[in-house]
Amino acid sequence: MEPAERATSTLINQLGLLLKDQGDLDGAEALYREYLEGCRETFGDRHPHTLTSINNLGELLKKKGDLDGAEPLYREALEGCRETLGDRHQRTLTSIGNLGLLLQDLGDLDGAEALFREALEGRRETLGDRHPDTLASINNLGSLLKAKGDLDGAEALYREALEAKRETLGDRHQRTLASINNLGSLLKAKGDLDGAEALYREALEGCRETLGDRHPDTLASINNLGMLLYAKGDLDGAESLHREALEGRRETLGDRHPNTLGSVNNLGALLIEKGDLDGAGALLREALEGCRETLGDRHPKTLNSINNLGSLLKDLGDLDGAEALFREALEGCRETLGDRHPDTLDLVYGLGMLLQTQGRLGDAIPLFREDLEGFTARYGKGHEETQSSARNLVEVLTEAGRQREADEIAATYSV
Repeated sequence: MEPAERATSTLINQLGLLLKDQGDLDGAEALYREYLEGCRETFGDRHPHTLTSINNLGELLKKKGDLDGAEPLYREALEGCRETLGDRHQRTLTSIGNLGLLLQDLGDLDGAEALFREALEGRRETLGDRHPDTLASINNLGSLLKAKGDLDGAEALYREALEAKRETLGDRHQRTLASINNLGSLLKAKGDLDGAEALYREALEGCRETLGDRHPDTLASINNLGMLLYAKGDLDGAESLHREALEGRRETLGDRHPNTLGSVNNLGALLIEKGDLDGAGALLREALEGCRETLGDRHPKTLNSINNLGSLLKDLGDLDGAEALFREALEGCRETLGDRHPDTLDLVYGLGMLLQTQGRLGDAIPLFREDLEGFTARYGKGHEETQSSARNLVEVLTEAGRQREADEIAATYSV
């Protein structure tokens, strides 16, 4: 083609989409940028072709893990859609949802929630409750509520979405399988591991059958089941799945993609549990370096990676190094998730345990109290997590010789 014709040819965009689907993200990016430049020059910044191209490039950068590069593109696309199409047009609602997903990945959960609620309200109003796009918005909001610790709110949305997808799309549709995985993840977070396992196995079987073993959704499903088996104590079963997921993600996404780094981190954490500290160390350092570089220091995946490396240093006897990492992870979780989020409370507990190990009981006790107060406020006195937290506090108070306080906690929580 002549340059003037090539610049705005939809063939460039279509070939870019194909390369993206094949995993050639660099090749796709070059074509996306060429097409966007042509659209800006020929049609202007607010033409529908230009806005679509802006959104596509943002989506690609997000897929590559360049979240900071994706954000201004998503914001530009949304601003253009609102201005030219209005707030209730389907392209606008899609753009709202895309920016919400990006903000969630960046750790801005409040910003993401506002966008998800706007998108869901708009889609219910314009498309109805059973339209695939409405169901996608339901899932997005459910995921956000889960990340914020509102598990009951998330479960109601996940069950609504799954019921509708089974009914309208069937049990083997890609969107149904994603919804099955989402509900499984929610049940796992609520402690229903058997219920979660049944859903994860259904989703994985469906993904292997319909998408193949190397599709990103299949690899995500493999990872989910591996994490579930790890939680249930089946470390050998979990390791096999984690290695398969990591191999597939390195091959299809590259070493620095957030999903690949997640698999690196997961396998490293598993090797700690199995006692292979040398193998774990190499993986956890790779994961943390990659997360800091691609996601930043405050992203939830980075914070998880920091915590995992801290756990390794603790096991290796480097308690000062472990403490520094635990404190960094805790500070980040307080800032991005809040003081009462389950992930924050887990880090409070972990730091308390480290200080207890060092004999610093006076520093550990306030953390164990905070942990107990947080779980009590979130789940009530009778919940398993709350009861475990109460037992921990009773133990450390007893160790510190503060028996009267220990007895008061024991009586209050019947432990």
